[in-house]
Amino acid sequence: MENSRLKTVVLLSGGLDSSANLAIADHFDRPVLALTVDYGQRAAVPEIRASRLLAEYYGVPHQVLDLKWLGGLGGSALTESSIGVPEPDSARLDDLKAASETAKAVWVPNRNGVLINAAAAVAESTGAQQVVVGFNKEEAATFPDNSSQFLGTANLALKYSTAGKVKLACYTDMMVKSEIVEALRNLPKPFPFELVWSCYHGGEKMCGKCESCKRFFRATGRSA
Repeated sequence: MENSRLKTVVLLSGGLDSSANLAIADHFDRPVLALTVDYGQRAAVPEIRASRLLAEYYGVPHQVLDLKWLGGLGGSALTESSIGVPEPDSARLDDLKAASETAKAVWVPNRNGVLINAAAAVAESTGAQQVVVGFNKEEAATFPDNSSQFLGTANLALKYSTAGKVKLACYTDMMVKSEIVEALRNLPKPFPFELVWSCYHGGEKMCGKCESCKRFFRATGRSA
């Protein structure tokens, strides 16, 4: 029943994982807002565009939250044009040592912690019962803030910081990206893969060279 579904804010970057969670939440929950954060990342413009189009596709209101101060802290290839974005060998995507080096280059200080708390504040203020995020098992190996362990710990904190009113959820934290793609293809409503932006850069089209692109294209079987 519609009224029994949880009112949900989806933290949406326009990438595969968060877009998948929007699609799954659309099936199981009641998304009331798709929230995209501009934290000064290179890909802010295409991420916002992709998120807006995905939100429109699923009939969910879209809002952009300005947190550019986060990118202003510096030190990340995602937010500083003077730092090169790694272009890993496709054959080494599952090499833990190589992937760890890439992760260090694109790490933004406490990004997911900040974004989740901001989304939880928005959710609590609007009466939403949960925030849905896009994590995956594949990248959790090198990004601890992408893991189910982080999900559980963040949930414990939200129990107190939102007076128990907002919980954190993720439908894909125990899946690798190929499993996420399979789950999307099994949903009743066709998933618009062509709307996704899974690239660290902000060009007219996805670069096909950064780690995010390579994981997306490997999982979907699409080409750059």
